[in-house]
Amino acid sequence: MKKLFLMSVVLLMAVMAQAQIKVSPKMQKGDVKTYVEKATIDIPGQATLNVESESVYKVVDATADGFVVSMATTKVENDAAADNIIGRLMALSSQVLSGQTLTVVTDKEGKPLQLKNYDEVKKNVEQLASKFVDELMEQVPQMKDMMSKETIMQQVMDGVTEESLLASMQRSTGIFALNGKTISMGAQDEYTNEQGMTMKRMYLVSGNNKITTTANLDSSPETMKKTIIAQVEKMAPDQAEMIKQNIDAVIASGMIKLESTEKTIYELAADGWVKSIDMESTTGSMGQNVKTKVTINQK
Repeated sequence: MKKLFLMSVVLLMAVMAQAQIKVSPKMQKGDVKTYVEKATIDIPGQATLNVESESVYKVVDATADGFVVSMATTKVENDAAADNIIGRLMALSSQVLSGQTLTVVTDKEGKPLQLKNYDEVKKNVEQLASKFVDELMEQVPQMKDMMSKETIMQQVMDGVTEESLLASMQRSTGIFALNGKTISMGAQDEYTNEQGMTMKRMYLVSGNNKITTTANLDSSPETMKKTIIAQVEKMAPDQAEMIKQNIDAVIASGMIKLESTEKTIYELAADGWVKSIDMESTTGSMGQNVKTKVTINQK
């Protein structure tokens, strides 16, 4: 019986060792890939928000160390009603990148390393964001009582630092998210999601072209403290110092209870580029959860 058990363990280890995928898309100068993304966001107390966008990826150069890829969002549409303040704000980040071209330097395996035209992108986004926020506040005057223009602008610009843009390309719904990784069955890592929460992720491999990831919020005490403080600094900066001084009491009281889960399925094309991505996530606090579904397909 003992020998049979050991043989089963060895066999399982052998199967898991073979169940791995190296993600390294074949790239050459002149390659063009177009993706259509559809997102559905359910917010408590609000109408469902639908956002659809189209992005074009072009390999504009090949270097000794990798590639240069241009990323352009050519179309963004959403159905947020004029009085849906939360929906309009959530759609803002995608709107300000519409028409922008990001020039990305990657390594030989397609992992993003640098934004060549970051200064230009930052300037353009700041101008567009300021215009959108002014229009939004004019259309919905009561918004001024909820959040100042400066606070909204700060949130938008926090998401367009070079570091944050590169990080966003490697999150769950990024076309480059897995590039350069050797994905093994049961492998685990950590990442920061769009809301700034630290997530623990596990990988499952199916065949030679499908990868499924499941992720949950890292709920360790120290990580939760950092996450809550970061969220308050972002959403209500005037309350941040008070929260910092009373963080243990705040957590113990249950006043702020964060939750986040995410499941993503990636399918790779024969050339290693992403063929499709299906993602579902739930993020919230105190039972008020925002549910998001995203599908991305190569045209």
